[in-house]
Amino acid sequence: MKKILILCGPPGVGKTTIANYLVQAAGFKRVITHTTRKPRFNEQTGRDYYFETEKSFFAQQLLEYVKYDHYWYGSSLEALKLVWKAADQAVIILDTKGAETYLQKFGRQAICWYITSSAPQLDQRLLQRGVDGRLHLQSREGQRDLKLPAGLQGKCWILKNNRWETTRRLIAQLLVQANVHSDN
Repeated sequence: MKKILILCGPPGVGKTTIANYLVQAAGFKRVITHTTRKPRFNEQTGRDYYFETEKSFFAQQLLEYVKYDHYWYGSSLEALKLVWKAADQAVIILDTKGAETYLQKFGRQAICWYITSSAPQLDQRLLQRGVDGRLHLQSREGQRDLKLPAGLQGKCWILKNNRWETTRRLIAQLLVQANVHSDN
């Protein structure tokens, strides 16, 4: 059975780091999502996101989308099908609203991990990527994703990402619990 592992949580919590690790160490393929925001330093279209205009964004066959911090973010059926054509295990980074949609649409094929971290860790990570962490986290969307919403309670595993070595051990445990095969 094809599986989709959803990573959600507040900005700066380490979702991209965890997704990259799952690709490198556990044989997952990453579903690239779409956004209308401009690329950050060193980001590339097709690798980090599909960077879109508003017109091209809404031309996609979107499974879910949301306006987050003044920009549109969403995932397309085409991107998911592309990954599932190449692999049985997909990983996607979504906001909490997108995670709810995926769990509803994909049922047992979808597994959700809510990533959390301490407030100082979040602030430090966002500042390192050139974003004022306090402002980003104080946005309506940032506040929403700071806690697991009621619609995801009991449906997501919680993964605390403060120390990478501890996080890697927790990832291995969660993969076993979720019955998702790992190459390691």
